[in-house]
Amino acid sequence: MTVDWGVVFGLTGVAVGSLSLIYARIQAIHARRQADAAQLATTLQLQREMSDRIFQQRAALIRDPSVAKAYYDSIPHFAKLLDEGTVGIEGITTIRNAIDGLQDVYFLRKRGIVEEYHWRAWASSFAVLARTPVMRIVYDAAVARNAL
Repeated sequence: MTVDWGVVFGLTGVAVGSLSLIYARIQAIHARRQADAAQLATTLQLQREMSDRIFQQRAALIRDPSVAKAYYDSIPHFAKLLDEGTVGIEGITTIRNAIDGLQDVYFLRKRGIVEEYHWRAWASSFAVLARTPVMRIVYDAAVARNAL
């Protein structure tokens, strides 16, 4: 019996080629996962920076009472709360920051980034605040301005 080396080498080439295709496909999948992770990390960092800027802007409102009054006077419900002494500027800002934080956690949870136990911790602590009348006023004002 003679061995046809051409057939042996041909079959070996087909096997090696098939394995190379499988390897290349696996590498492409992993490269895509890495690209997705890098994009997600960039997106999260950008969102964090934007949230920090919003928080800093609100903190600046608290530091300058005349600017805060002008801003909140433009929102009738807030002006009424401040005039009545029901809540101060710090309280309104704190509530709004809590709403924004819960919204961020909600969307991160929808994307599968935040685990269920983190969501429950945020939602349970927020539930107490959500029962206050001031919370409803701040929330309704944000909704009226398409801020949520």
